[in-house]
Amino acid sequence: MSDHLKSPSRLSFYLDRMRSRGFSAEQVLAGTGLDQARLQDGSRRILPEQFRRMIRNMLDLTGDPYLGIMLGAEFKISNLGILGYAALSSATLKQSSEVFNKYGALNDMIVHAVGHIQGGRWFFEVRDSFLLGDLMRFAVEEFVSRTMELSSSLTNRPFPVLELHVTYPAPADLTPYMRRFNCPLYFNQPKNIVVFDVNRLQDPISLANEEVFKLCERQCQLLVSQKEDRDLLSNRIRNYLVKNPGKFPSLEEMAERLNMGSRTLRRWLVREAVTYQQILDDTRRELAIQYLQYTSLTPKEIGFILGYSSVSNFRRAFKGWTGKKLTDFRDNELDDDPDDSDDNENE
Repeated sequence: MSDHLKSPSRLSFYLDRMRSRGFSAEQVLAGTGLDQARLQDGSRRILPEQFRRMIRNMLDLTGDPYLGIMLGAEFKISNLGILGYAALSSATLKQSSEVFNKYGALNDMIVHAVGHIQGGRWFFEVRDSFLLGDLMRFAVEEFVSRTMELSSSLTNRPFPVLELHVTYPAPADLTPYMRRFNCPLYFNQPKNIVVFDVNRLQDPISLANEEVFKLCERQCQLLVSQKEDRDLLSNRIRNYLVKNPGKFPSLEEMAERLNMGSRTLRRWLVREAVTYQQILDDTRRELAIQYLQYTSLTPKEIGFILGYSSVSNFRRAFKGWTGKKLTDFRDNELDDDPDDSDDNENE
């Protein structure tokens, strides 16, 4: 398959757009441990912390807190490679949306969106895939702006947002929001929700072609299969845990989700020199630190999300992971929940 049909990485898109703003790849990749040559390696998995560092670099370099909105508006169908061709040859916006969902592994997203239809409106909850913390604003705004741009490109019609609900506080200047989104805005909400007009799902795609669509979908299937074969099993497990907060299945349950036996799962993890418990502990530790640094959740709430029946068990586990107290990861002092201090329930 020609290189231009392969799905370019999100990082390559970022480098290109930052180059157009006068910033070099070295500046954008500073501190990530990545370089342009390594980004060309299709088998290399980019770690969440590398994405986070790159996004922070871009925000620092440009000094533009609304950069996510701008980058989303600059994203083109051609930036998606074969996935873009599949969407472009779909019959309707609904079919193209299904393609994006089905082959999302080729889309290199730093957030994932869960959609549902209710009361004649099309809701998307935008969830964190990369433990973004305070960078979630950038990711949400890029996602919404990008969805608008791609949908408009596919149908040759404007694709408006009806409402936007976000978890972060309102910025001082709302002008960029109104210029781009032009819809009711709700800040400090419990979830990141974007609302679209459900009737737009039936909009025809301007370049629809059934035969081309079938060819492109087969290629997408092949690329996803190849990508799954390259991915470490431990990484697939970590991705599931991060994308499903509050769910920490047993090894047997995870094996069932991965369509394999528990013995097979153990054998594969032995080959990767890691145990299932280590993956759980590593993920819990990373999530705990992110929740402490970037949310106002109490220790009791964080412990519950991470699967602990008592805050005291969570505190002990955290001290064992990091050698530090919960208060070391927060500027404000955390109360010790005296009702739970003597709780000796097991996890």
